[in-house]
Order: sequence, then C-alpha cells, then structure tokens
Amino acid sequence: MNTRIKFFIIFNILLILIWIGYLFSIQILDAHHLKAIVQIRQNPSKEILIPNRGNIYDRDGELLVSSVKYYQIDVDRSAIIDDCKRGSQISSSEVFKKIAGIISKNNKADKNLLLKRLMKKPQYSSVYLTTDVSENQLHLIKQEFTKENIKGLVVSFCNIKRSYPHDKLGANFLGMIDDKKQGNSGKSIYTTYGKNGIEATYNEQLCGEIGWRETIYDANNRMIPLLFLKEKAAQPGKSIHLTIDKNIQEIVEENLIIGLKEYKAKNAIGIAMDPNTGEILAMVGLNEKHESKSAKELRSVTNIAASFMFEPGSTLKPITALLALEKDIFKPSDIIDCRDYHLEYESEERYIKDEHKYKTLSFKDIIAYSSNVGISRIVEEIGSKVLYERMIAMGFGHKTGSNISGEASGLFRKLRDWQGFSLHSISFGQEISVTALQLANAYCSLANGGKVMQPHLIKEIRNKDNKTISSFKPNVMRTISDKRSLDTLKVFLKGVVDYGTATQTKLEHLTIAGKTGTSEKATSGKIGYEKEKYTSVFAGFFPVKNPQYVMVIIYDEADYKSYSYYASLSAVPTFKNIVKKIVNLPDTNIMANVKEDNKKIIIAPNVTGLQLEKATKILQKAGINFVVSGKNPDGKIIDQYPKPNTSFDKNEKIVLNLDNIQNTEQLNVDDYAMPSLIGLSLRKAIAISNRNSIKLVIRGNGIISAQSIKPGSNIKFGDVCTITAK
Repeated sequence: MNTRIKFFIIFNILLILIWIGYLFSIQILDAHHLKAIVQIRQNPSKEILIPNRGNIYDRDGELLVSSVKYYQIDVDRSAIIDDCKRGSQISSSEVFKKIAGIISKNNKADKNLLLKRLMKKPQYSSVYLTTDVSENQLHLIKQEFTKENIKGLVVSFCNIKRSYPHDKLGANFLGMIDDKKQGNSGKSIYTTYGKNGIEATYNEQLCGEIGWRETIYDANNRMIPLLFLKEKAAQPGKSIHLTIDKNIQEIVEENLIIGLKEYKAKNAIGIAMDPNTGEILAMVGLNEKHESKSAKELRSVTNIAASFMFEPGSTLKPITALLALEKDIFKPSDIIDCRDYHLEYESEERYIKDEHKYKTLSFKDIIAYSSNVGISRIVEEIGSKVLYERMIAMGFGHKTGSNISGEASGLFRKLRDWQGFSLHSISFGQEISVTALQLANAYCSLANGGKVMQPHLIKEIRNKDNKTISSFKPNVMRTISDKRSLDTLKVFLKGVVDYGTATQTKLEHLTIAGKTGTSEKATSGKIGYEKEKYTSVFAGFFPVKNPQYVMVIIYDEADYKSYSYYASLSAVPTFKNIVKKIVNLPDTNIMANVKEDNKKIIIAPNVTGLQLEKATKILQKAGINFVVSGKNPDGKIIDQYPKPNTSFDKNEKIVLNLDNIQNTEQLNVDDYAMPSLIGLSLRKAIAISNRNSIKLVIRGNGIISAQSIKPGSNIKFGDVCTITAK
C-alpha cells in the first residue's frame, strides 16, 4: 500500500472522529446550548392581552369618553432583503421607500425620518419606526402591506389613550387616566387607572380584566397556530351611563364661559338637578383660565362644583323662613320691624343693617327684598337648636353621599361652638361654608315637597353586551317640613323673581322661584372679610307648580367696579339665559306642561237673552272675564262666544254680542283697551292687569310712574306691558 493511500485513509478516519466528536458535543454535551432553544420552540410562552377600558356615556347614550389602543411598528429588514434576493423585481431600497410612504400616509409620521431609519446600517437588523399608531391606522397599514406583498411588519402593543368626542365638555367631573407597564413589550402587564373624577371613582368597573394566550413562534418569528394552545380572553371594562344631559351640560358651560368674561370673575360654577330624583343633569366648574387651558389640563384639576366652599349668604334665608312657617310663628302678611338692629351679647355689640333701608316689611317681602334685619328678628323666635338641626337635616356640614371624587363636606360648626351672634349670622348665610352641590340639593328638597335626596351622577353600569348590571335609583335620605309650609315658601321664592331681588330672571310664560345671595368672602386664616371680594349666587327652580329643574349659579369674585358682584347683575341673568335655552330644547316639554297646568276648564254659562247688567253679575260671580261688543248698554245679549254649555279655559274671555246683528265669528275677540296704570300701587296694577289678562314686566318698587303701552290703546290677549315704579 503506497503512502498516498495510507494518508487518505488516516485523514478520513480523523475526519470521521472529529465529526463524531462534534455530534457528541451537540447531542450529549449540548456545548452550544441548543436544548434551551429547542425547548423554547416547543414550549409555549404566554402573551398578555390588554383589555379596552370602558366607555362613558350621558343619560341618552351620547358618547362622552372612549378608548383607543395604540401600537408600535417595527420592520424586520432581513425578511425584506431575503425576499428581494429570492427573485423580487424591485430592490430592498425601493421596498423601504414604499414602507415609509405607507406608514407616513396613514399615521402622519415624517416620511424622510422613517426612510432614514430603514436605510440605517446594518440593514439585516429589525428597526423601530414609530409609536402611537391607532387601531384604525394599523388596519389600513396592514391592508397596504398585504396589497404590496411586503413582509417584515412587526407590531407590538404600546398603550391606551382616552378619546373625548366633545373635547372640554364635562372635563371637571370626567377626570383622566394614567397607565403603568411592567415587563417587556408583548409580555408586559399594562394597566390603566383613573387619577380623578369618574375615572377614579369607578376605576374598578372601567378598567376591565387582563387576559393571556399561549404562543409558539417558528424560526421566522411567525406564530404557529396549534389547537392545544390555551387562551383566556381579556374582559373589556364596563360602560358607565351618567345622569348628565349632554345638551344641558353644553348650555350651562357655554353661558358660564360667557359670564366669566363679561363679569370678570375668578371662578364660575353651575349645577342643574332633577329635584324629584336627585339626578345631576349638569355640573360645571370653570376658572378664569378655562379657555387658555388644554382639555387635558382641565381634566386634571379639582372638580370645584363639588369642592369649592363659599358662604351662601341670603340663599339660606328661605330655610329660616320655612321653620317660621312650620311653627306658625309668623304669617306671610305679618309686618316686621326692619330698621337697623342693635344687638348686645356680654361685652360685645353688633349692628345688623340692610343695604336698602326699610322701616317695616311683611314676612313674605323680607324674603323678596332679602332683609338681613327682618330674618334676624325672625330667627330669634326659632332658636339655635331648631335651626342647627334643620341645617344638618338638609345636608350642610357633611358630604351629600354623591360619591363624587373630591367632594368637600363644607364647614358648619357644632352647636356647642356657636358664639353670641352665630344664630343671626347663620340665618342669612354667614359663619357657614357650603358647596354648590350641597346648596343645589337643599333647594331640591324645597322644590320636591321636603324630600332630601341623595344626589347621584351615575345612572347605570352596563357590561360588554350592553346589559344593565347595576342601576342607581332615587334615594330619599330623609323628609323635612310639610306641604302647607313648603307651598307657602314657594310663593315667597316666586315673589323674589316676580318683584324682588331677582326680577331679571322673570320669564313671560314660565314661573321661576329662587333666591339671590351676595356674600362677602372670608379672609383666609383670619377673622373678617376681604375688601371688594364677593361670591354671587342664585339658587332656584322651575316651573314653580311642578318643579322639574333645580339650578345653582355661582360667580366667585365677579368684578367689583362694574357692580357685577351683585348676584342680581351676574348670577341672575345667567340663570335666565340658561333656562330660556333649556325650555327650548327639542325633547323638553316644560312649556307644553305649563300651558296645560295653567288651564282651568269650565262650562260657559248661558247669558244670551239677558240684560247686560244681569249677564255681568252672573259672569263676575263665576270669576269669568268678558268683552262686550255693541254700544247699547241697555240692550240684551243676542249671542256669545264660546257658545253656552261648551268647555273653555277660564283664563280666556267670553265675548258678548250686545244688540248687534254682526256675526260673532267676525269679531276680533282679543281686542280691548289698555287701562291707565299710572299713579297706582303695584298691587292694584297687578290686580287690574290680571283681570284684563295683561302681562306686566315690573321695574322698580312703589307707585307706577310710566307704562310702555299707552292708556286706551287696543291690545290683544297676552300682550306685555312694562311698567316703571318709583
């Protein structure tokens, strides 16, 4: 055997031994740790599934808050380059340009920046392109990748963001969320949580439940669908349906934004409630920088509608008046001394005065004209213990139970801590601080027959199938007073609007009751009050007969120089503007109900064939107004409209045709002469106007000096006459 053959045999034996040793090291010794890689390929890993956060709706299902998932896009450039080398007709550079174009078109990311990242060397690595790609954008991007047959798209979950279709609307109570992430992308545990507002209070219901699924990937990082892999689906958060009416919320916000500018106030607050259920229909808290702040900033601040505390001033006087009515201490017509009141307690003395000087006022007019002196004399007959217990019963000094994030309890001292003049001060809204929510809820009890309701902002909670899993029913916490006293108080509060301190609230076809309050602001950390700083408040309800809405409007530190700090010049006109828009909403039937309620249907008596004098006595006895057509006072009634024994509204007039062949149907039944009101008292003028169905707008008090419709002018039923009294 020659040397060459021997060498060949030895070389092959060595080669075989080396190969056997290599295989032994791989199979037995696992020198390259391939077992771990194989184990990973064979054993599934868990991928975390992130749930969608629940939506928030208004009472009618109008979407206020929703969630959008956002993703990160990476590109595996090696997959693209390998695909191009396998016979693709375009180069990898051209594919990269297409990718940059697709993503920038659907995500508004900078195309040049994307291309720069794609072209960065080494090109065989994966590269990050962009984040904040929404689900809709990702769907479009995937479609175009498939259409162009482009490989290498790598998508991973990024975060969840809240979407607000109405931007800043309701920002003060909706609140905001934050998130936290643990672990690496794809296998991380991502959660959202509410920081304040509804988002925080009902975070457990809104956040949902995290899910997971088992996954196995091949060598090309593609998921392998296998039947034995397990999965637990993520459970989306439940949806919250609020008691808020989006339309009313918009109206209140818009008007308070206008008021902030017009009255140069520091803060503006508005709350509208349904007095019969305790449902909050609108809740607005704005500060002077509202328009300059972003929606995100507004959602992060405190809900001042539930947290801002202020002295309510004269808006508390009706509570004192109600106690006096309940105990029959005073009758509405009782005359009370309202001259400056000098008080002495131990070594201290105090003078209680009214801004407008009065010698005497009736009990009713003490509320209408907001007399501090008058209410101070009244409260002395009631006593501290009774007043304290009623204030507590109506919800002052503690939270309302609304479960609203950030709600304050107000400041109301224990009875044992009252000082010498506390009884008088509290009767007209000093030495006590309340929130707008507390005040609104107290007026709900005045409007609804004495039921102290639990205010609530949540109407229903629904699951992913839109089935109601819990609902919030009206909850009467306690009952105060009696119907007789409350009905009388409603008349008092209606007088505030009709002829008292809130006449600018008066509407022609809708009755409103309420009370103004202009209170000094207490000095922070000191005894006494700030100079030229006031809180202007109007609390009221409508319609008076069957109240459907209670509303509180507040301006904090309205302009002093322009007198806007007077509630009658700021909170009152804002209240009126809001009411006018609410009653004109398409789904609001207030005016229709008011007109129906005001109807008094009676049967028209038969006076045909009678002398005018006898017919007049019959109609006057029945309280029926009438118009006479004809010039012969001694003649007989030959016809009447409405016809005898037919039903008609007692507020309308019967037309009597006196000795006149003229067809009654051709008569202008609504025409009659305007009486002269000049020189009369307000009471007498009102009586005459009611008798003649004239609607009066009253400016001032005292004797009438001017009227907008000249005496003797022909006017129609329901015409409005503005009178000035001095």
